[in-house]
Amino acid sequence: MAYNRSRLDADVKALAGLPVFVAYNANVDGIVRVDAELGAALDRPTEPGERAPPSRLASKRDLATAITHTMATGQGDEVAMTDAFAAALEADLEPDSQQLGGQTGIMTNLVAALGAAPIAYTYLLSERQRALFEHPEAIRYPAVEDGAVQFVPLREAPVADRTKLNWVFEFGAGDQLFGVRASEDTRFIAASRPPEFDLTAGDLDAHVDQVGEVVEGALLAGYHNLTPDHVEGSYDERLRHARDVLRRFRSGDDPKVHIEYATTHDDDLRASIYEWILPEANVVGTDTRELALLCDDADLDLADDEPTEETPFETGEILAHYRMLAALREELGVECIRVHAMEYHLAVLDSYLTPAAVRRGLEFAAVNAAAKAHHGDITAPDDLDAGLQYDRSDAGAAAIERLADHLDETVDDGTLCTPSVVACPNRVVDEPAGTVGIGDVVSASSFVLELAAAAERGDADA
Repeated sequence: MAYNRSRLDADVKALAGLPVFVAYNANVDGIVRVDAELGAALDRPTEPGERAPPSRLASKRDLATAITHTMATGQGDEVAMTDAFAAALEADLEPDSQQLGGQTGIMTNLVAALGAAPIAYTYLLSERQRALFEHPEAIRYPAVEDGAVQFVPLREAPVADRTKLNWVFEFGAGDQLFGVRASEDTRFIAASRPPEFDLTAGDLDAHVDQVGEVVEGALLAGYHNLTPDHVEGSYDERLRHARDVLRRFRSGDDPKVHIEYATTHDDDLRASIYEWILPEANVVGTDTRELALLCDDADLDLADDEPTEETPFETGEILAHYRMLAALREELGVECIRVHAMEYHLAVLDSYLTPAAVRRGLEFAAVNAAAKAHHGDITAPDDLDAGLQYDRSDAGAAAIERLADHLDETVDDGTLCTPSVVACPNRVVDEPAGTVGIGDVVSASSFVLELAAAAERGDADA
């Protein structure tokens, strides 16, 4: 059955009042357009576009190196700043605009806009940041008093004096900086790493099981925010604590947990996240670049099956993505792992929710992605109408046909739905109003609808 307006309405209706926990990383994004004015504010890098950035940005030259490298490669990237440079940049640079950012911020805004009932937590919640939540009346905050978690309105949540500010440098194909021409529409993020983002949530950690008892699932992110400056010794102790908190959250009714993976250039931190956090998830969400990093970190022997980043798109890439997802799912022992690529969404699963529920979630996510790209934001269910107007990717459909042939399966209305693999074409917007957060929108929308579909039908034939 084709995904049409009646199915979209049914999906939105299914989300009404769905309780979901969203944590841990929200911040303010300062949006800056890459242009000559920005170039004048930065220091010219050595070998613009060719040299990769350092693992920590400590100067305007480092920042220019990172932006031009991202423009040259056409792959969005994020690198942490030192505390000193983060403070200096905030004092010297004025954003063109600001919006709520961080995976938790973006996902909370989306879930609330779609009519669900998020419970949200982040380590630093300033007045400036709280003002950027678009539906504060729909969001509750888990406050702990005398060992009991109280779900208070967001406006009553305790606020911090400081704000976590990330800088998002956006550019379109053809834009130039220091002689480097951007090959794709994407962005570079210079991320701050305040010491408060230490994977400890105060009293909530000891009582997070009370949150798990009242929600259908959790969208968790932010494990990549640790830095050596704020951790004594290795990362393992802090990540073990985060793992124990996650297990405590699931100790009651065992709600489903989606962990949205994020890149970090810190090899030790990635290794620790891989060992202590990812195996605890029911679902792991990635983009194509994150998937490649995970496979490299897992040292999987996949020969020539590395995902490619070539343009134009090649349908055979889906076979590489499928093999990598399948190998990682088995290695991590998780129920489901998925990738959101430009042309399609692909999930590999085992003993997760029903394939029909996953298909429903991925098709819904494609509409959400197109609506986000069209508007730049999703503030209400009516905004999804725009996403429905974009055709499904022909290249994505062809790739899915190729995967189906490889697996000796059949495609139904452009989608592949088997007990172990689900795929659907994306809806591609050629001239997006904004690209920041589209991956988070895909993961959040697909996961919450899967939860709603399972709850709707008792996970019998969702």
